[in-house]
Amino acid sequence: MKNKYYHFSYFKSVSAAAEKCLLVSDAMAYTADSEFLIDRKIFKNNLVMYVLEGLLWVEQYGKKYALEPGQGVMMRLTDAHKYYTDLEKTAHILWFHFRGAGTEQLLEQLYQERKLPFIFHDDGLEDDFYKAFAIVQEDTDKKESELAGHLYGMLMRILSIYSFQEDHMDNMPVEIQEIIRYMESRLCDHLDLDAISRQAGMGKYHFCRFFKKYCGIAPIEYYNSRRMELACCLLKDPQKKIEEISEQLGYLDISSFSKYFKNYFGISPSAYRRL
Repeated sequence: MKNKYYHFSYFKSVSAAAEKCLLVSDAMAYTADSEFLIDRKIFKNNLVMYVLEGLLWVEQYGKKYALEPGQGVMMRLTDAHKYYTDLEKTAHILWFHFRGAGTEQLLEQLYQERKLPFIFHDDGLEDDFYKAFAIVQEDTDKKESELAGHLYGMLMRILSIYSFQEDHMDNMPVEIQEIIRYMESRLCDHLDLDAISRQAGMGKYHFCRFFKKYCGIAPIEYYNSRRMELACCLLKDPQKKIEEISEQLGYLDISSFSKYFKNYFGISPSAYRRL
């Protein structure tokens, strides 16, 4: 599929009816350009980008992020933004613009909670982009509604680890919010306390006390709980083998994953899947 859609691009105006009623996209592509750079003050659209290869840099709201393969970003482009490929590691990215059907309210909530740009990690999202590419190539009257449903599903998958009940985040120090975002974007990396505290720029002892003061639990407990929540989401997909989920979450083998999952939930991954 990757070779089939290499350098694929789609740019087309949407119908007035779709613009009014549906989630729409007027552009999507597979971009691999050593000179790729977008730097704008405002653009009336929203964007999802996903990195296949190389390194992609994203700048917005005074922050700079480096996205590696398997990572992606959801952005509101009506605010100043800049994104570009690394000069040495050319980024191969899949992307689509989107707007409508409540997405503005969704992005406003993410913005108010300081979660934009929304960084995520999902090793299995590539095929969903190719499905979107296939839909826009169809010559049917139902193309716009089919695309709307598919893109909505992609957005919900991207946001599957996000809690819409995190109003308390607004009252947390920026340092805590940033480290939570860091952990959320790397749920498949199997981080340890050393790596997390190093990212926070604090010693382990001080960082644990600081984090627990505002979150009520130790940072590694929070991180592991979010990993287990992601595991549950992945187990709901009957097409994914437990071995694949174990590997995606960074476990050395399926037995290690199954043991940790059972210790956490009291049942094995296979038993959870049968519920």
